[in-house]
Amino acid sequence: MKHYDMCEALYALPGGVVQPRRKPVTVPMLVAIVGVVMLVLNSMIPAEAEYANLKSAVVLFGAVFVAVGVVICVVRFSGNSNSPWHVQDGCFLKKEELKFVKERSSHVRDLVRKGDFTTLRSLPDDGVSAVTVVIYSSPRSGFCAAQVFEYFDLELRPVDDVKIVQ
Repeated sequence: MKHYDMCEALYALPGGVVQPRRKPVTVPMLVAIVGVVMLVLNSMIPAEAEYANLKSAVVLFGAVFVAVGVVICVVRFSGNSNSPWHVQDGCFLKKEELKFVKERSSHVRDLVRKGDFTTLRSLPDDGVSAVTVVIYSSPRSGFCAAQVFEYFDLELRPVDDVKIVQ
């Protein structure tokens, strides 16, 4: 079971609490439009020697904005990536990954089983991903889902089932 299987478990919750949904393309489109506006404004700047650096900067930033906006739009339109959407809150779930050393495995698993995510988040992050806790939480309500993963034979495997607190 991988991280995407955790999302599948969330999508299978009774009542359709969490559903897969594509992220909106409005922000990347706005970034691309700002880039186009910058390129149009560049054509309105007089072609004099004193404005050469300004024109170059406007073209550079405009082109970068257009490129970034278009690439993100293409990825969001053509990609098969869905993000977990909490229906009742009307927002995407925020994903966190907490990483701990192997020695903390039992303590971390106990905290997840109890649903004590505030204590879990307050633990110092060791930066070593021997034990990884993946948490999906709603920024608007108390909905939280977590699962503990450990490395076995160079593969990240789940240790427990998904714990959901509503």
